[in-house]
Amino acid sequence: MKDDEIIIHIKEDRTVKLKIIEKGSVKTKYIKPETLFEAIKNSIKADPLFTGILPSNIISLRQSDDGSRYAVLEYAYDSADINYNGTEYKSFPLPRLIFGFMLEKSGRISRVNLGVPELGKLTPDTKMFFYPFSNVSRFSLCTGGNALPKIKNLQNLKNMPNYMLSLPDNDDYYNSSHNRKNLERRDLMEHLADKDRRYYYENILIPMPDTKLKDFL
Repeated sequence: MKDDEIIIHIKEDRTVKLKIIEKGSVKTKYIKPETLFEAIKNSIKADPLFTGILPSNIISLRQSDDGSRYAVLEYAYDSADINYNGTEYKSFPLPRLIFGFMLEKSGRISRVNLGVPELGKLTPDTKMFFYPFSNVSRFSLCTGGNALPKIKNLQNLKNMPNYMLSLPDNDDYYNSSHNRKNLERRDLMEHLADKDRRYYYENILIPMPDTKLKDFL
């Protein structure tokens, strides 16, 4: 009937009292708080999440209630062409890199993170290292005035790590204490130009205190 209703009373001792009005009659019923919680939870129908085809190098994906998504991808190669202050370093060796992209519901990239995990199988407790180069503060990657493309679907993220590494690099946020040899940026580039990925972990990278992959995710 139109006037049927249930009135819920929750007392300080967590007692839940239901006043049930149905067809003009009134009934009282006591239930456990857990029963009320389960009834409310089961009445909520969440929209299913369909991601479409995911990039082959994706590590994790988190979606928030506002429709924004945080996708973490691994850079699939151990080198890249790096342009540092006007000098191009072809096939410059790199440590293992992961990128985090915060995508608004519209597809606009609102934040980019960059991290250096240890080698081996990735787990939530994988150790993280300081990024030894420029333009990164903790994990946050500064993209300067570079316009980032709008992502229409997650598959379009596949090549975003390549795009980020192709952007001109400078000395912003560079910290020589984030490499074990305390080299300035230009000296570090010259020193690493003929090395390989393993050399980073044996001679260059410094662990981030109390920081694991789960903190990046």
